Amino acid sequence: MDPSVVDRIRPGDHVCWTFDDEHQRLAAVTGYVQAGADANQKIIYLSDASPDLLLRELTDNGVDAWRLVRTGQLQMGHPRDDYLTNGLFDPMVVLDDWQREIAVARGGGYTALRMIGDMSWARAGVVGADPLHWYEAQVNRVFADGYAMALCLYDRRLFDQVSLLRVSAAHPSRMEPGTDWNWRPLLRMERTGEPPGLRLIGEADASNRDALAATLADVIDDMSRPDATVTLDVAGLRFADAGAARLLMGAATTAPPEVRITGCSVSLVKLMRLLGGDPCAGAVA
Repeated sequence: MDPSVVDRIRPGDHVCWTFDDEHQRLAAVTGYVQAGADANQKIIYLSDASPDLLLRELTDNGVDAWRLVRTGQLQMGHPRDDYLTNGLFDPMVVLDDWQREIAVARGGGYTALRMIGDMSWARAGVVGADPLHWYEAQVNRVFADGYAMALCLYDRRLFDQVSLLRVSAAHPSRMEPGTDWNWRPLLRMERTGEPPGLRLIGEADASNRDALAATLADVIDDMSRPDATVTLDVAGLRFADAGAARLLMGAATTAPPEVRITGCSVSLVKLMRLLGGDPCAGAVA
């Protein structure tokens, strides 16, 4: 993998990154941390490994990690303190914790919150890890506001292929061994204020369907008032498969609130009509 691709991760992104060896992990983490340091972003790194070891790794690869820790810009943590409560994984507690961390980072004047989560703690044998897929899908609501971003590290030597595919679908984007310099986040989901709703950019398919489903549901639930109107802006959606089109069609029939879909491509309109609906009527880009 070309380490420079991590520079393309920006606030709002939630990326599942699978790796096969420690060199791949370190290359990605180093670039990701350095990018955050350069952009005056708060960085939180959660890992089973000791903080001293991680700091030495970063330092040996050119990151002034000890200074970042001293200034508070880099915060190291252990999963048992952030993901686990009394040895159990409670997704709702973790989601609340991330919202608090975002508030702290904003209050500290940082331009964004940059998270790194080494998910090795969730390998087989951790009590309560079954809700991991649900958590990874639901946490997208944290990122859709456009201030926080996350790189979730999954060691392919510790997770079976079925589990990796399932948890990957809860992320809008993913990277894996062999990713080259052409990589870009596959799907970006951005909450909008005027008009209130959600903007979709990139491609929506089976690889990120659960992330899209959870984010759509969250946006609509937040505005479930009789007088509310939610706008789903899909002008930046280059591709949507049948599953994504069904999700959009389902959102458009949810009431309340009223849901408007704008910026539909001709191909998306045709796909929806084939599926028996056309919520994009009058809103073709």
